[in-house]
Amino acid sequence: MISTASPSDSPPARILAYLQRHSEATVRELEELLSMSTTAVREHLTHLETRGMIGARLVRQGPGRPKLVYTLLARAQEFFPKEYGTLVTLLMRELASQDDPERLQILLDAVGSRLAVEYGVQIGDGSIEERLRRLRIALEERGIPADVDASTAQLQIYACPYHEVAQEHPEICAMERGMLQQVLGETIRLEGAIREGRRSCQFVIDRSGKPGDQKPSAKL
Repeated sequence: MISTASPSDSPPARILAYLQRHSEATVRELEELLSMSTTAVREHLTHLETRGMIGARLVRQGPGRPKLVYTLLARAQEFFPKEYGTLVTLLMRELASQDDPERLQILLDAVGSRLAVEYGVQIGDGSIEERLRRLRIALEERGIPADVDASTAQLQIYACPYHEVAQEHPEICAMERGMLQQVLGETIRLEGAIREGRRSCQFVIDRSGKPGDQKPSAKL
């Protein structure tokens, strides 16, 4: 996903926040909001339109020329803060509080399988070196920096997409390892994780076993 974040006090951010509150705005209203010239405001509006975050329509109000009115498009919602991590953490806590670890594991296994299908479409077949390379590309396209060492069959991931949740639930790391096993068709070992204070999560292909020999475990 393309990052749409902007500093909260930047002109584009203030325009988006204004439209979120007031649903629409004219150039004149935004000039007053930003204390900028018409030309400067239009430059920011053009930039936001190009990114697909706002749209414009002509509105006729009484006699005279119609005015352009700007509104938010659905993609603009990507700009505003999200609390996915908090929501998932609370859901995990609720499941854990029900003293049903088997149910939690079934849920995580299902999530891991869905992720494996998504990544698998991008990675396809080929040698393990080729699949590791494509996996790195797929991760980085999702904003997750990663490195691959084909000679030692290692994958290092430098940002945990589930960091807040994984702090309380190491089962998340087991889910990630299980997902990688499905995607690569190899047995994977996790030799250090970000949740433990490491710089990266280091996954190593275990050539001594076969996929399925080692079930994902929460004891990392």
